[in-house]
Amino acid sequence: MPSIISRKITKRAAATLAILAVILLGASWYFSSLVLYPDAHCRKDHHVYCNTPAELGLPFQELNFKTSDNIELNAWFMPSDASKKIVIFVHGHGGTRNEGLRFSPSLHRAGFNLLAINLRRNSNSGSPATMGFHERKDVNAAVDLALVQLKMQRVGLFGFSMGAATSVMEMQEDPRVNAGLFSSGYSNVVDELSESAKRDFHIPRFPLVMLAIAIADWRGNLTLDQIRPEERIAQISPRPVFIMHCGQDDYVDSSHARRLYDAAQNPKELWIPDCNKHEQLWNFHKDESEKRVVGFFKRYL
Repeated sequence: MPSIISRKITKRAAATLAILAVILLGASWYFSSLVLYPDAHCRKDHHVYCNTPAELGLPFQELNFKTSDNIELNAWFMPSDASKKIVIFVHGHGGTRNEGLRFSPSLHRAGFNLLAINLRRNSNSGSPATMGFHERKDVNAAVDLALVQLKMQRVGLFGFSMGAATSVMEMQEDPRVNAGLFSSGYSNVVDELSESAKRDFHIPRFPLVMLAIAIADWRGNLTLDQIRPEERIAQISPRPVFIMHCGQDDYVDSSHARRLYDAAQNPKELWIPDCNKHEQLWNFHKDESEKRVVGFFKRYL
């Protein structure tokens, strides 16, 4: 009799463990999908301008270009006759090339050419979003486009959220970029994903988040743990960087901005104003944000 009871307990325990494993794997697959396949769309409450640059009265051209891994991307080029300097807008996770349009009129008036690119998740390739891992190739191809096809002489990057992290890594690797403005970015993507999972789903870093990251790595052919902008930003110096972030950001905590700033070398600037929405500094502080952004690029680009 004890042996029969023991076998029943063992079977039930095994069945329970199997069910838990299925639940854990299913939840991890779901969370990895949120990372890899976000809906890419423009929201007027966030991006404000969801049409083309014509909505702002800006001249523009539609351009197509390819990455080193043969993904075709598109961009809006907003030309200026005043200079051979260009600012490239790099949007965030689930965002679109509309992200930078809020800053376009003030930068264009200041004489800068502008290039608003769609990253690979927004292309027709079906590519996943990779939190900056593969998007570095997209930004590198955009720099090629600016310097070779558009004949620009100086290049600045203006990255938003994931685009900020991507821009840090591209700038560290590419000496052709002259200045970088990083808005609302994360300093370490594993830390950010762990913080988001705890805040939004009340789940711990171990084991669920780390399993989801492992599955995302496998599905997306990437290594998320390599996305550590705070370990790269110091190598950008002596080229200038400007880090800005809402003080009460509701998605990426402003501590990430401070970590990036502390890790960076001079010349560097930091602005953390009072606002509580992710990547909406312009929405809360339009005049001041435009003044600071234009001033940075006029000084250094």
